[in-house]
Amino acid sequence: MLKLILRQSSWGVLGHALTVIVGFFVTRYVFIEVGSTAFGEYKSAHDFVMFSNTFLSISIPSIILRFFPSIISRSNHDVSHILIKIFRYAILVSILFILLMIFLSPILSDIIWPKFNNFSYLLLTISIHVPISIFMGIIISLYRSVLKIKEILLYGTFISVPLRAILTFIVFYYYKADIFYFVYIEIFTQMTTLIILYYMFNKNEFRIFNIKRSSKYKIEDRIYNYGKNIYMKDIFLVISTTSLPLLLSILLPAEYRGVYGVLLSITALLILINKPLRQVFSPAISKLFEEKDFEGLSLLYKKTTFIINLLTVPLSIILLVFTDEVLWWYSRNGEIDLTVYKPYLFVLVISRMISLFAGQTGTFMIMAGMERKELIIQIIKSIAIVVFACIFIPQYKLIAVVTIFISLMLFENMMKLIYLKKEINLSPYSSELFLLIVVSIPIVFFAINHQITFSLYHYILVPIIVYLFYFAVFYKRLKQIYLEIK
Repeated sequence: MLKLILRQSSWGVLGHALTVIVGFFVTRYVFIEVGSTAFGEYKSAHDFVMFSNTFLSISIPSIILRFFPSIISRSNHDVSHILIKIFRYAILVSILFILLMIFLSPILSDIIWPKFNNFSYLLLTISIHVPISIFMGIIISLYRSVLKIKEILLYGTFISVPLRAILTFIVFYYYKADIFYFVYIEIFTQMTTLIILYYMFNKNEFRIFNIKRSSKYKIEDRIYNYGKNIYMKDIFLVISTTSLPLLLSILLPAEYRGVYGVLLSITALLILINKPLRQVFSPAISKLFEEKDFEGLSLLYKKTTFIINLLTVPLSIILLVFTDEVLWWYSRNGEIDLTVYKPYLFVLVISRMISLFAGQTGTFMIMAGMERKELIIQIIKSIAIVVFACIFIPQYKLIAVVTIFISLMLFENMMKLIYLKKEINLSPYSSELFLLIVVSIPIVFFAINHQITFSLYHYILVPIIVYLFYFAVFYKRLKQIYLEIK
């Protein structure tokens, strides 16, 4: 199972790495060209779109991922019957949403974001992402349900990511550095990618609308019940993840949302491996859980958590070492000096590291049937975020934001670890992971407090030394993993 997951996730890592790294440069370029205020307004509109997408998609991607692997193995016609209902819903709700936003965007802009200039049109334009995201979620989940991670990369990522970057540089250079042009480019690239993914799935896997009129399939009650629980969880999950930046954009000027967006974009480099591994992990966990193979689940949890952190912790340390240089690179337009936000970036990086030490807690809980407990955690976290944000953000600004972020992240991971240990006796921690944590603590402390003036060769030498050190310390364990997946 580990061999299958790592081989499939290697494609996911490659695709996600391309997305994050290119996105890192594109974000920096757009931020400098349009300014922190326009970029903050763009991110605020995206926060609204993320919530709308989750609300309208009614957890369809999660349902596909959870049940379609077994249904596909029985009959493609049964899958097609379900998909026709799904696509009918997606088309109807997409049309209604866009029509509603035509009338609501000016009202929302005036009531919620009165200080933003011409925000209603930006909000309406970015709202087009919602229908695209609904259909994209369906198609991507279909690929994932048949473990075709490589195909997502080949037909999707390799096209959309470079295309968006190239178009952005061309349009901004020859025409105008306008955030609206960037939105138009994003919509175009997403639509192109969606069409290609849909066409290739029909061609290479099975025809989605290939139905015999005489055949019928009744959706099982357990699918509906699972969908209801996941939907509630997803609603509170998106509240817990988007309410903080959304309230930031409401309570403070737009440039603060822009700065926070840049800080999150920088720390996104640390989840290069975690997200694609989770994509392959979900169906594997579901399969092992259905077979009641808890020993296999435990071994898989420990091994993957260690692998993720062995590759991510050195990257986190490198980022901590070069924090001044990264923030200066984002500040070259002279509009704002991001180096003053260095302590906030430290907090966000360390919080990402702590979260990765907990492993795939959320994925295990959902795929192992503990969605109600996951829902309780997200409800508590969502309420706490809204209350604390409204109380502290107006006075303490970004200090309050990062403090709330790391505090509730610690709470969430701690509760999930407790539930997993109590319910099915699962833990991500092994002797190798504990050694990794112990070894990293003094190095992290040095990376934060170093007083070194870097030369050009340091940018190559330091990353090599850091990774060689960790690989040397854990050489025997890496060799065992290599032999296992060979």
